[in-house]
Amino acid sequence: MKAFKGKTAVVTGAASGIGRSLALAFAGRGANVVMADVEAGSLAAARDQVAAIGGEVIDVPTDVTKEGQVFALADKAWDRFGAVHVVCNNAGVLIRGDTLDAERKDWEWILGVNLWGVIHGVRAFVPRMRDSDEEGHIVNTASEAGHFAGDGYGVYNTSKFAVVGLTESLARDLRNTRIGVSMLCPGQVETGIFTNTNRPEDYQKDAEDAPMDRRVAENVMEPDDVAAKVIAGIEAGALYVFSHEDEARLLIDKRNGRIMRAVGG
Repeated sequence: MKAFKGKTAVVTGAASGIGRSLALAFAGRGANVVMADVEAGSLAAARDQVAAIGGEVIDVPTDVTKEGQVFALADKAWDRFGAVHVVCNNAGVLIRGDTLDAERKDWEWILGVNLWGVIHGVRAFVPRMRDSDEEGHIVNTASEAGHFAGDGYGVYNTSKFAVVGLTESLARDLRNTRIGVSMLCPGQVETGIFTNTNRPEDYQKDAEDAPMDRRVAENVMEPDDVAAKVIAGIEAGALYVFSHEDEARLLIDKRNGRIMRAVGG
């Protein structure tokens, strides 16, 4: 997919971080933009930023853990713009801690947003996009953490490994259609994911989440730079889009080396 002018892009997790930068990037290229996020106030502010560029944009408060809300998001996108060409299933949340210390609500929240949010997005949008026979593209936000298991992120790692498998499978399922598929695999990016502990009521625990000590990397990337990589990935039809290629290569090589040794390679 090479041109975005006049096309429609849907972005979840659009109130801040990578999602907001994606919305700005699409609008800057002449696309209509549908912005979704669970944080209605922040979403409205982000919508105003995107509208200032001059493109057509609507905001739809959406909890991606809720299937009905994601299907309603799709309906509103088609009702307003008549078609959808790009979907970025980008909403994501993070907690730290060992896997065995995680409570059921931790698993439900992280998997609900990071995995089920993508599943709901695929189910709500992709069949309609395929049936339209128009050119399109799906971008699922995975992570570097979907390719190797980092210490202290067991629940998050689990969700992102699943998104990698889902996206690779989706790419195979759509290989004979006009819809391309990419997975975004960011390293550390300047977003609010480390400080966002505002869980919806369904996922609240008796005790609040402990503040996370952010581990700031020397090569932390700005969301706008990540969005530019996503646009380039869509244009190139790339399945894998990494924000920190050298870092990812080192970590994935280590994991693959362990696997190859285990199978005698």
